[in-house]
Amino acid sequence: MKRLLKRISVLFLCVSFTQLAFSQTRVITGTITDDKGAPVQGASVAVKGAKGGTTTDATGAFSLTVGANAHSLVVSSVGFNQQEIGIPVDNKVAITLVSSAQSLNDVVVIGYGTTKRKDVTGSLTTVTSKEFNQGVITSPDQLLSNKVSGLEVTSNSGQPGAATTIRIRGNSSVRGVGNPLYVVDGVILDGRDARPSLNLGVGGFGQTPEDNPLLFIDPNSIQDITILKDASSTAIYGSRGANGVIVITTKTGSSGAIRMDASASVGFNVGYMKKYDILPFGTYVNALSKYNSAGRADTLNQGAHVDPLEDITQSNPIQNYDVALSGGNENGKFRASFLASTTPGFIQNNKLNKYIGTFSGNYKFLDKRLTVAFGLITGNVTNNDVLASNTAGSAGNLISSALQWNPTKAYYNANGSFANETNGTPNPLAMLKGYNDVSNVQTTLGNISAAFKILPNLEYKFLYSINQSNGTRNTNIDGFIAGIPPITGNGVGIIETAALTSQVIDNTLQYNTTFGQDLHFTALAGFEYWKTNYSGFGVAKQGFNFNQNELSLLNAQYTDIIQNGQTYVTNPTSGSDITTEIQSEFARVDFNYKDKLYLTGTMRIDGSSKFGVNNKYGYFPSVGAKWNIANESFMKDNTLINGLALRGTWGITGSQDFPPGASIDQFAFGAYNSASQVNAGNPDLKWEQTMQYDFGLDFAILNNRLSGTFDYYNKDKTNILFQNVAIQPGPAAFYWINLPGHLVNKGIEVSISATIVQHKDFQWDLTANFATNSNLITNFYAPGTKNPLAIYTGQINGQGVSGTLGQVITNNQPVDEFWLKHFEGFDQKGNQIVSANPTFAGNPNPSQLFGVSTTLRYKKLSLVLNGGGSSGFLIYNNTATSVTNIAGIANGRNIDMNAYKSAEQPSSGVAASDRFLENGAYFKLRNASLTYSFGNIGNYIKNLNVFVAGSNLFVITGFSGFDPEVNIDKSNGGYPSSSIEYIPYPTPRSVLAGVSFSL
Repeated sequence: MKRLLKRISVLFLCVSFTQLAFSQTRVITGTITDDKGAPVQGASVAVKGAKGGTTTDATGAFSLTVGANAHSLVVSSVGFNQQEIGIPVDNKVAITLVSSAQSLNDVVVIGYGTTKRKDVTGSLTTVTSKEFNQGVITSPDQLLSNKVSGLEVTSNSGQPGAATTIRIRGNSSVRGVGNPLYVVDGVILDGRDARPSLNLGVGGFGQTPEDNPLLFIDPNSIQDITILKDASSTAIYGSRGANGVIVITTKTGSSGAIRMDASASVGFNVGYMKKYDILPFGTYVNALSKYNSAGRADTLNQGAHVDPLEDITQSNPIQNYDVALSGGNENGKFRASFLASTTPGFIQNNKLNKYIGTFSGNYKFLDKRLTVAFGLITGNVTNNDVLASNTAGSAGNLISSALQWNPTKAYYNANGSFANETNGTPNPLAMLKGYNDVSNVQTTLGNISAAFKILPNLEYKFLYSINQSNGTRNTNIDGFIAGIPPITGNGVGIIETAALTSQVIDNTLQYNTTFGQDLHFTALAGFEYWKTNYSGFGVAKQGFNFNQNELSLLNAQYTDIIQNGQTYVTNPTSGSDITTEIQSEFARVDFNYKDKLYLTGTMRIDGSSKFGVNNKYGYFPSVGAKWNIANESFMKDNTLINGLALRGTWGITGSQDFPPGASIDQFAFGAYNSASQVNAGNPDLKWEQTMQYDFGLDFAILNNRLSGTFDYYNKDKTNILFQNVAIQPGPAAFYWINLPGHLVNKGIEVSISATIVQHKDFQWDLTANFATNSNLITNFYAPGTKNPLAIYTGQINGQGVSGTLGQVITNNQPVDEFWLKHFEGFDQKGNQIVSANPTFAGNPNPSQLFGVSTTLRYKKLSLVLNGGGSSGFLIYNNTATSVTNIAGIANGRNIDMNAYKSAEQPSSGVAASDRFLENGAYFKLRNASLTYSFGNIGNYIKNLNVFVAGSNLFVITGFSGFDPEVNIDKSNGGYPSSSIEYIPYPTPRSVLAGVSFSL
């Protein structure tokens, strides 16, 4: 009995001690989500100051047993700021993690779908609306300048709305512009626009700048822009992915009450960002005496004092008004926005007006198994241009007239008529008044899609889209403008129209599953049909009997009564491109093993009507892999490294950047039913092919306060498309072939983001990017030989150098290598000495790109600065060669400071040489903005912000022209040029103030 009682007593004591031990511990449960409410898997949860801990599951949930003395938890996850939270009395917590820069759980847009950033194996960069450039923005590409490593955005003109040259990882094109593929809300764009191009051969003005094809998109309606760089990211776009892909995603509605967002801004152009270095008034007067006899100098000095570069400018208000309505619930959401903007150019009579509407919706049916979505963008863009052409001859253009005009000569005679020079320089104010060039483009991009969940993890999606654009352009040059025969005394009127239509039909099937608990698998398969067609019409006449005297002008344009013209400038033109059709099959598979090992594979098969019957289809595979080292068990106790991953990709992409119908025989009809063959078919014509491999490293340290990426890439393009002349006795026509040469671009890219200071009231963030690129053509031989092929391009225009080509595409050189005679100095008479034959003179392609952005926030005040530039390249100053050269001073034309300071005399001839090559390196403060956030005001106004922003505030450079960020189109025969400056539309400095709020 005693033994039994003893045993019972021991058992009772054990139970008591067990209950006491459990009474000193407790179980904490909770969930961890990101700032969008999505669960965060794999987040670490631990008691502050204690060892051990737990991680969250796929739903973001966790359970953790803690001691009685535990008071707070520490939560951390890759891509988020570490957080400390007190343990509540009820032992239940809900934690929202704050992203450090870009969260790895953020959804990013990729080809034909989305994925989490942590699952991406390829090289891509997403720029969100919060990170966009501010200031005067007329097109989406301006939002990205200096924001992305390896992305070069170059304005072709300072004119608002002008086209840009965009290169991803170097100059990858021997023919064509080489711009990337644009995808808007999943819809592939044609890349052209319906504004008719204008070549003013009459008067010798040449080709005028093109407009940006993305002007119809409202920059305020864009949610984010993703730049796909490597082949693993772009191969899903097959034959159009070789130059990279830019994916634009517009804003959509969100659940909740209907909300209105509004913004308004007003600004002004406040001067030249940088002036061309011509002689100021006093120096010009001294130069007249220095280079001319006393009598001649007195004759040329006409006693007035004018400043043409200032007198052609204007400062009319820049205005932008944007309003958006959005709302919905879990079953349906919508967003509608409208933009009205006017952007006066820096030059008088120049203006860009835009009216853009954007509407989108997303609705769910059948217990949310069916999702119907639509998007509509419609834009009306009107551009009033000035005479700022790319390839003007001896008469120049408006800018050359302002540069050359004698600053001692008044613009007007005593009777109010325009004064005329006898040296061939047109009066710049007369060119402003007598030139009228108005274009209007109406564009609609619409899409509708339906996605149906066949099974919870199997979804079919159908999408149809149409992009319709119609453009008109009326150009008038009045006959009263003196000095530009044969326009003087005749006048010219030109009417042009154009239409562009492209359509897309997509069918995709996506499957998601998990094998066990560790291996996640996603597969996508699809079929796409895409077609596009471009057509145009033009008529140009001269010999009108009115507006021949500026003192008696009619309120009418020549294009109002085009039939009044006596003769055609050229025969009327009417034509349509051969319709391009592409049908494609594509697939992608993704594997994710424990969020540690990732594998992606893609394949696309493209069939195009552009290619020969023997090579209709191209095959474009890719593979990418990533090892997320940070999620390995041996990294769990590491307190320094928060993220670490290695990436590697390989793939093949293609290009078909050449005219449709190149593989077939083509004939052109002339007058009186005559016809001639213009293209000889080639049934073996095939795709250009680019093979690229990429190795990358992603890292984050110091509680994610310092993060970055490193990439090395190598792109090799072959099967280069080349246009040749048919060999006799064949027809006098062109034909297209593939060359076996290689165009290789390789380099490194670095991006760094840092939170330097992080306090409650003050925060300082800094991001920087740097990229290198080397560009070389190899094995580039003439067809059927081992003789190096040389393609000459890069027109050097102006008086004395007509017909000169200053660049060459050839073997063992970068694309568009300068090909110029060597400048050897001056002889005793002050005449320049140049070599007899041209030679390789330098690289026009930047070898380094760099950008930096910094944000400083103090309480409700924030300052954002963004700048960048490029280096390691040369610019050819065509303006100095033939417009502001020293010969002009003998005839009363102004000259540039470099010529004035040299030993050259006016008797020296005009010649294109490496004398006019200048270092193109620059750093530009692209924009700066200062914002004060008032927050919510009263019961109705929310998120009230006021701001002031400046664009193109200054540039640091040794280049003597207006802007080192220049790429005037000087192509020849369809082969592009690079880094040639010639009397461009100048870049203005601008300031903008505005307000934004929500209701």
